[in-house]
Amino acid sequence: MKKKLLILAFAVIVFCGLVFYNYLQAQKKISETRPSPLNISLISYPERVVVGQKGSFVWSVESSPDLSTPQTTIYWGYTATPSALKQYDSPEAVGYPYKETDYFKGTFRLPDTFDLSINFEKTGKVFLRAYAKVGDNHLWTEEKIIEIISSKNDN
Repeated sequence: MKKKLLILAFAVIVFCGLVFYNYLQAQKKISETRPSPLNISLISYPERVVVGQKGSFVWSVESSPDLSTPQTTIYWGYTATPSALKQYDSPEAVGYPYKETDYFKGTFRLPDTFDLSINFEKTGKVFLRAYAKVGDNHLWTEEKIIEIISSKNDN
């Protein structure tokens, strides 16, 4: 009887040791994995738009599949904000007075591609950036410039 208990105790110790070893190996693999980079890119936008007509914009937010964004949009204005924006620069800190509201509130699974159209009512140069908030990070594209013209015949 003592021999059986000793063998059983030894088997339990070996089993627990194997479970613990596997746990440590799994933790090591988890710590070695790199998180997906957070990235936003403006895929397409018009170089020119006729005043009163809509321009189409497409942007992509890349991240790991377990993340989402509560807001993503195009911010724009008639004054440039050419500085490089960092992940801590919120929209309130940037000088774009206009934004589109199509994806401005909600929960949008990532990675994903977004598109919308903007109607411009005034001629001139428009400065814009795509934006997404992911966790505590504010993602911005580089500033792009489009020209709003008075008619299709204007160059």
